[in-house]
Amino acid sequence: MRRLQRNLSVFQQTKILLWKNVLIKWRMKMQSFQEWMLSLLFLPLMFIVSNFMMYIPYPEVPRSHLGQLDDPAYNATGVTIAFTPVTAATRHIMNTVASKSVMTGIKLEALETERALEEAWILNQEIIGVVFKNNFSYHLRFSAENVVFPNENLEYIDTCYNYSEHYCESPKYWYQGFLSLQSSIDAAIIEVVTNHSVWEEMRTIAGVRAKSRSVISSITLEYIYFMITIVMCFSSFMYFLSVNVVREKKKLKVLMKLMGLHDMAFWLSWSLLYAIYVLVLSCLLTALVVQESFYTSSFSAILLLFFLYGLACVHLVFMLCSLLRTSKLVGSLGFLITFLFGCLSLSVLIENLPEPLKWFLSLFCPFAFNVGIAKIFSLERYGIGFSFSNIMEESYFLLSTYIILTFDSVLYMLLAIYFDKVLQGKYGIPAPPLFCLKPSYWMRSRRGFPGEGHRGAGSLEEPPGDDVEPVPLEFRGKEAIRLHNIKKTYKKKDKKTEALRGLSLNIYEGQITALLGHSGAGKTTLLNVLSGLTLPSEGSATIYDYKLSEIGDREEIREMVGVCPQFDTQFEVLTVKENLQTFAEIKGIKSKEVEQEVQNILELLDISSVQDTQAEKLSGGQKRKLSIGIAMLGNPQVLLLDEPTAGLDPLSRHQVWSLLKEHRDGRVILFSTQFMDEADILADRKAFISRGRLKCVGSSLFLKNKWGIGYHLRIHVSDSCDVENVTSLVKQYIPSVMLLGHGQYELRYKLPLENVNKFPDLFRGLDSCSDLGIINYGVSMTTLEDVFLRLEEAAVDQEDKCVPGERAEGGARSPEEMESGSLLLSDTGRVTVSCWALWRQQVSTMAWVRLLKLKSSVKNLLSIPVQMSIWSN
Repeated sequence: MRRLQRNLSVFQQTKILLWKNVLIKWRMKMQSFQEWMLSLLFLPLMFIVSNFMMYIPYPEVPRSHLGQLDDPAYNATGVTIAFTPVTAATRHIMNTVASKSVMTGIKLEALETERALEEAWILNQEIIGVVFKNNFSYHLRFSAENVVFPNENLEYIDTCYNYSEHYCESPKYWYQGFLSLQSSIDAAIIEVVTNHSVWEEMRTIAGVRAKSRSVISSITLEYIYFMITIVMCFSSFMYFLSVNVVREKKKLKVLMKLMGLHDMAFWLSWSLLYAIYVLVLSCLLTALVVQESFYTSSFSAILLLFFLYGLACVHLVFMLCSLLRTSKLVGSLGFLITFLFGCLSLSVLIENLPEPLKWFLSLFCPFAFNVGIAKIFSLERYGIGFSFSNIMEESYFLLSTYIILTFDSVLYMLLAIYFDKVLQGKYGIPAPPLFCLKPSYWMRSRRGFPGEGHRGAGSLEEPPGDDVEPVPLEFRGKEAIRLHNIKKTYKKKDKKTEALRGLSLNIYEGQITALLGHSGAGKTTLLNVLSGLTLPSEGSATIYDYKLSEIGDREEIREMVGVCPQFDTQFEVLTVKENLQTFAEIKGIKSKEVEQEVQNILELLDISSVQDTQAEKLSGGQKRKLSIGIAMLGNPQVLLLDEPTAGLDPLSRHQVWSLLKEHRDGRVILFSTQFMDEADILADRKAFISRGRLKCVGSSLFLKNKWGIGYHLRIHVSDSCDVENVTSLVKQYIPSVMLLGHGQYELRYKLPLENVNKFPDLFRGLDSCSDLGIINYGVSMTTLEDVFLRLEEAAVDQEDKCVPGERAEGGARSPEEMESGSLLLSDTGRVTVSCWALWRQQVSTMAWVRLLKLKSSVKNLLSIPVQMSIWSN
């Protein structure tokens, strides 16, 4: 099986992941049905909202002359003009206005404060107020029915004064005295300041009502209903996208990154799929709103606005998925951002926001989108509409909405990639915050093909000692993996757990190395460090001189390493063959070689019969085979396998053993196992780890000799047997024999390995002394399981010596202890509860579980405003 050349192309990975996403959507039909049904529900909702909107047409107003200010257009007889504050200057100005203005019959009233002016208006709503800010600046206060609202954002139409069916003769500002009073006050101020009268010139000022186009009016409240509804149109896509992305990010994305997956390929695959979703829904929404609301706007221009907004929403979900760990949090926060900033955008209908504030809020796509919708309503009001033909003229400001939504979409994607690298979950190595500024991230260092003149000259030697077997001469200089003083500490609140404690080890090319140890010894942690799933707290690790601590080197390592973690690594709804094809393309195997490589893996692992079966329908053993096959795709230079044969039947285990032995030459294979027989048969070197420390390393023969166990002689005896006589007989042939123990019918001895040549004489002596009560005997060689037990006993002894007050003796418990423990276990049935007491206990226990879950949910909900405050700042 030759090593295939890899080409980690973003295009190739994006293509295969997009194909994978399409298959997942097709196979998960219920989820896809729910996703589209919830999205299509917005169509009838939009139709209802659009039909409730009332459109009132106003005809075109022609150009007309209004006359001069001294025309008797406004009769001010009996009208009171109140002014405030009262100073010598303001009194002088207002007296001049009363005596010289074109307005006649004015009654002046001086009030000390603006509050007094408001109280006077409550008593007499015909009062006209003048509020001086200083001697040259003032505000006019007219009754609301005598003037038009000055803020056009309210979208009120100037119904004019003396309105007729065909046109407006004159505006309110002219005939209600607003311009007359303003001109009079201005003339009085000029006269006071310059001592020069302009009253005659002021009287000759003429007014002209400019021509205005026809207007279609609507009620602002109806705009609000429309905009709140339309901004939520992609919420369904956002939720289901978050579910799919978060599910893959937990484990599978990390595994794919270990195979060389580019982050951009992962995000692009989902972005392209949902871009199609968004385009389809955008076409339907555009067809509806163009018919019901935006009569004069272009279909393509509105479609592009919807599409850019939908794409920005998709990328917003990507960013939230990189920040948060659960789909519930992502969905909740995504909905909150969409609704909150969609509602916040309604402020543009009521008042003009400061431009800097509007640009800042536009960083949130719902706000930017609704601002664009408000601008389209403004164009529709004047019968212009929004189209590409006038995008540089009347609707030029909508071009900025296109640009902002595009900018938001790109920004969200870049932030998603950045946070995905910096904020890792349970698995994966987080990059430093400024990783993109390091040259090693952009420039990868090629050092040649591993195994061709690429040896570790001058590398750190394996720590010497009696517990480490020296490697044969032919393996000197072939150190492929070097571990030096590796420590790994997990911190949870105030508690620290040391998984690895200063472990140093060299692993050689051309050998199969097994990691052995009890559960929790640190085997999986060590493999996670080597595969790049986690970084060590201290120490250094290299694979073919590539450092795991360097970002650029990790990219090189991923091209030569195949990883089979403890958890199953496959997409559940894809078939066995589709899984292998997907991961083969991700690993960079050329597309024309993928089919042949997949078929080869299927035959080697004997899973061709289930190649068209979905992974979720496989047995546990078949899933494990698939995970091994995924790791072996492309025949990687380094294989890291974490308990690869767990759950396999004996036949399948032997098949995997044979496969690994065939690929041993020129490769590095490191695996962990709980089966001592598997390590004994398969591994060239065994490394025993206990409580995070390396206890011994060597071949099976070395370990058995080192721990002095040798051979075991078991003699079955009768009741009349004399133990001392039998022991003396054995010592005649092997003086260094050791009595390990004896029972009523069995004697156990340890025979040193160096006395093997004396075994025939011993056997003849035992055969000839049946009168000593010897019934039969047998000899067995020490197994790795015996070595394992001895090592664990020694580790327990060592730990107990460090803890005062605890029993120092290791080993198994005595029969008396076992018996007492059994008695205690048998007594537990006497204290169990039943009937109503059992029911009450079960109810209280379940209530407590629900309370704990509620507590966790409250924490999740409380984290949402925290996230919002972070973004607001």
